[in-house]
Formats: sequence, C-alpha cells, structure tokens
Amino acid sequence: SHRGPCLVYMAPLESNGEGNVWFKIYEDGWDSASDTWCVNKVISTNGKLDVTIPVDIVPGNYLLRTEIIALHEANRVYGADADAGAELFPNCAQLAVYGVGKAIPSGVEIPGAYNKEDPGLFYDLWGDSTTYEIPGPTIMIIYIDNCD
Repeated sequence: SHRGPCLVYMAPLESNGEGNVWFKIYEDGWDSASDTWCVNKVISTNGKLDVTIPVDIVPGNYLLRTEIIALHEANRVYGADADAGAELFPNCAQLAVYGVGKAIPSGVEIPGAYNKEDPGLFYDLWGDSTTYEIPGPTIMIIYIDNCD
C-alpha cells in the first residue's frame, strides 16, 4: 500500500545539510504503462535502487539522501486529521566522490523543498489519475566545457 516515488539528493558534507545545498540527482515516479511505482521496483529488488552519481560535480565528501514518498494517505492534505498526508521516508549516508568534475550545483533546503499541497504530495493514489508529478526541484543537469 505504500506506493510512491523515489528521489535522491546530494549535498556537500561540510554544509551539514543546512541551507540551500541539496541538489536532486535522481527521481522515479509512476510508470502508467505498467502501473508500477518506484517503490514497487525497490521492493522487487529487495530494497536496492541503482543511482548514478553525476560525474561533473566537484570531487569531495557528500551527504546522500534517498527518499521514498508513500502516497496511500495523500488524498488528504497533511494535518487535515491524524492520518492525513503523504509519508516521507528518508535515509542518509556519506560518500566520497572522486574525479575531475568542476560543477558546484545549486540546491534547495530540506526541509523546505516541498509544500504539503504540492501535486506530488497531495495526490489521490486510489483515484483515476493518469499522471503523477514528482515533487521538488528538477534533476541536476550540468553543461560544462571540459576543454581547458
């Protein structure tokens, strides 16, 4: 019943995750053709989710935040009653990025990247919707001229 999207963010470790430092590197929502949510994919792989770390980011130590959003109660805005609202399940880890990347992505603040009435958080999973809008910022896309 805990169907919903998966999102992955990164932030420089020295930021301690505070401020507009979290940039999104991955998102997967609902595949309407197969009626499959990202959470279903994670369950079918025993909790594994493959995510590629952007090669263009500056090498260093980072925080990695994975997030699953459960939508089984999201047809009512959070706070409407004790059980209302989407449920967010975050996990964090530290990792080191090596390479020659030069990009320093801008980010968003977490908490603060979502509003409880965003379409991706206020959503009727049990209704007849044909689309789903993943909440939060767009995935980081970097265009760098590597010709020095």
